[in-house]
Amino acid sequence: MPAEKRVSLLVLIIVVGFFAGVAYHYALGTYFERGWPANTFLFKPWDRFGDFTKVVDQSSGLDPFGAGGDGFAGSPFGQMVGYLFSVIRPASLRLPLFLGSFFVALILMVKHGLYGLKSRLASGQWLALFAIVFLTYPVLFAADRANFDLMVLPCLFLFALAYSRQRYKSSTIFLGMAMALKPYAAVFIMVYIFDRRYRDTLIVFFNAALLSTVSLALFKGGLLDEARKYFELLWHMGNDPSFGSDLAYTSDLFSLLTVVTRSVADALGLGPVDLLEHSNVKLGYGILAAALAVYLAVHLWQNPQPRWKTMTVLTTLIILLPFSSHDYRLIYLFVPMLMYLSADETARRDPVIVTIWGLLLVPKDYYHLGPIQSISMIINPVLLIGLLRYVVPEAFSARGIRSSLRLAVSRLRFTGQSGKLENPRSS
Repeated sequence: MPAEKRVSLLVLIIVVGFFAGVAYHYALGTYFERGWPANTFLFKPWDRFGDFTKVVDQSSGLDPFGAGGDGFAGSPFGQMVGYLFSVIRPASLRLPLFLGSFFVALILMVKHGLYGLKSRLASGQWLALFAIVFLTYPVLFAADRANFDLMVLPCLFLFALAYSRQRYKSSTIFLGMAMALKPYAAVFIMVYIFDRRYRDTLIVFFNAALLSTVSLALFKGGLLDEARKYFELLWHMGNDPSFGSDLAYTSDLFSLLTVVTRSVADALGLGPVDLLEHSNVKLGYGILAAALAVYLAVHLWQNPQPRWKTMTVLTTLIILLPFSSHDYRLIYLFVPMLMYLSADETARRDPVIVTIWGLLLVPKDYYHLGPIQSISMIINPVLLIGLLRYVVPEAFSARGIRSSLRLAVSRLRFTGQSGKLENPRSS
């Protein structure tokens, strides 16, 4: 499937899905007089841009983890960025600058990824650019929340771009910034490990730690006091029984299991069943999620893939496996998607892969399973699993599983008296 046909199919799915979702929710809100969440596929209208305003307000006094922290422990570097926005005057410029800079970056990303940054676009290409930037559900949801993942996405794109051009030192800076903003972006250090660039792996960690340390040192109480308050607030969040109890607008596997369990229990008259209240269930899920992540990492290590496939697998894991991945994290899919759309290789699975990607980018809140939980909480994780299945099909075959496990056991051993782990790629 040529690149231009991939883009055309993707844009068709985005346009149809977007306008179908808008028409459906408009009809419910206007003609059936239904309120939120039936009249929109976005989050609470009265809390619009809440993620941005919370961080800016919390950090404005350089005391983000103090008593006024409201129980939210954002990353130190993210809070420092929030403080920088808080000093902008007039205050009405803060949000437009935040969102405007993101959309400018996203337009440049999509144009560079699909057509080249310096190319002149035809009318059809402008339509494709507009649809991908302004009509996709993850972008609209992330902009509606004004979440700081909007800043992580350009960092990840620049990391992937620099790495593909073998500018490894530059790539460590961008990935370090992404990790300092959202620590779970650390999963992408596997790209360095797969290529045996262990020194660059350490540099990424150093860059992220440096940004976080400097941010803590600049806060009101100084490095040690702010670090103490930060970790105390993190501990409080992790042990708060109400934290994450009202799952909605998520695309992770645990939320899918939670919503399905609740729905089945209600249908059978068993009363409320909430997996979040069962620590053993959460522990078991955590072990299984970690095992799946390790297995796929071993598979990629043993079976080198084109970089777009590696990025797709890692991006999917960062969305699918955590206990709660809100839908704005779906924007991370833009990085491997643009790499795939511009790739020269073709395969018979291309129509299916493009279709799955397109469906992940459109709203799907057509049926509600609970007060605010919709069918998209089931569809999106299933689509992500399907994306993994079609991108690395050999990892899900019985032969592939046996091969990866056998190679991992046979090669990850100490060699001789050197005490060093044998490198699976060295032979």
